[in-house]
Amino acid sequence: MIGQLLLGSVITLFSIMTGAIMWGVLNEVLEKMEPWLRHSDNRFMSFVVVLIMVVVCIMSVTTFGVWLWALVFLQMSVFSTLEEAVYYSLVAYTTLGIGDVVVPQHQRLLGGMTGANGFFMFGLMTAMLTDIFRHVGRMQRGLKD
Repeated sequence: MIGQLLLGSVITLFSIMTGAIMWGVLNEVLEKMEPWLRHSDNRFMSFVVVLIMVVVCIMSVTTFGVWLWALVFLQMSVFSTLEEAVYYSLVAYTTLGIGDVVVPQHQRLLGGMTGANGFFMFGLMTAMLTDIFRHVGRMQRGLKD
């Protein structure tokens, strides 16, 4: 039990750190884009460009988290195929919990940790989305942060 909780905590920490690093990188990119965002003749187009960047980052971080869990499940022989491990990780990470594929009872804490990791990451990505759009909106209006 303790081993599963520790492993799940390490994976979750690694996943959250990856999301935070992505947020930092995205902020650095936006800082370099600031002159263009402040003086763009087409605010809508610049907003769409930033939206696409943020969505790609969010999807990348989510995909990374799902694959990270899937590879751990596969390495631990929880699932016999990569497809089954990825499918379960995606369902658990997004907290859908369909139940058609489940982890064995003696490893079920890892399933809960997968869901908790996804829950934390969706919160982090929502904060990132909100922060970046607030920042870009302020830049486009010529305001300082």
